[in-house]
Amino acid sequence: MDLDHSMERKINEMQETYMQKMQNELTKLDREFLRKMQAAYFRCGVKCCEDSESSVSDVQSCIERCEVPLTQAHNLMQSEMSSFQSRINQCSVECADRARDRMVQDPTEEQIQTAKRQVLDCAKNCVETQLTTGLPALVSRLTHQLKKLKSDQLKLAP
Repeated sequence: MDLDHSMERKINEMQETYMQKMQNELTKLDREFLRKMQAAYFRCGVKCCEDSESSVSDVQSCIERCEVPLTQAHNLMQSEMSSFQSRINQCSVECADRARDRMVQDPTEEQIQTAKRQVLDCAKNCVETQLTTGLPALVSRLTHQLKKLKSDQLKLAP
């Protein structure tokens, strides 16, 4: 029981670290790009609506054009985050598979606990590796792509 409580605590700590680091990076990207892009989208939409010479459908088309870069940015963020999470999940599944493959037929309680510790240590390594190498690469990719979308958005203004 003590070992299970210890492992549960380690899992919770690992999840907390992961969530904090991810939240910190996502907040930076939100502040640097997404909020500014959303503000630009609203300003663009206002300009569309202020054009009293345009038809209803022209105004609607104008607003839809304004929305494209922001939608692309949100889709990009979702896709990249999903891919990042998938890599962690794949690595964790491989950890469990390796432990299962090493498990003997009719294992003792001690062997089961050892396998659980090995899976936990391996999964922790997966998370740490992604946070130290994968996350900076993800942020770099997103920064580059969001800069481009933000630049493209400025060209769309009516």
